[in-house]
Amino acid sequence: MRTSCDWRSGSVDSYKDFCKRNPSISLSIDVWRNIIYSFNESFRDYILETGEKAKYPYGIGYFSINKKYRKKTTGKNNEFINLPIDWVKTRARGKKTYEMNFHSDGYSFRWLWFKNTTRIKFPDLWYFKPIRTTSRLLAHYIKVNDTYQHLYREWIP
Repeated sequence: MRTSCDWRSGSVDSYKDFCKRNPSISLSIDVWRNIIYSFNESFRDYILETGEKAKYPYGIGYFSINKKYRKKTTGKNNEFINLPIDWVKTRARGKKTYEMNFHSDGYSFRWLWFKNTTRIKFPDLWYFKPIRTTSRLLAHYIKVNDTYQHLYREWIP
């Protein structure tokens, strides 16, 4: 079951709070949501197409896409494999099969929120999880066009 989210940018409570703080501005909730969602989509598209760090307003901090090389590491007596397991192939073959990311030369790409740039209290208690369409759009950019893989960098959070 999905857990409820405490705060959403397009919720009715956020709209009522906006109306209380700005009584001189009269917007319907549909227009207000359209403004919020179009800003968020343009922010997302800017990061996807440029690969740069972008600052979200009101002290939330910087966001970007992180490029990370996943490899297997060995210790003295054990081996740790830092690759995701391909469960469909694992069940078919009967032994563990790893996803090697050949389409991206072994790199994995994820959205990254730089918590050290935020003005939120106790940033370690918060996490950022993009919505499904945003993460799927990142996968689409990586799989369809090879030039986007070279735009993204390895960031140290």
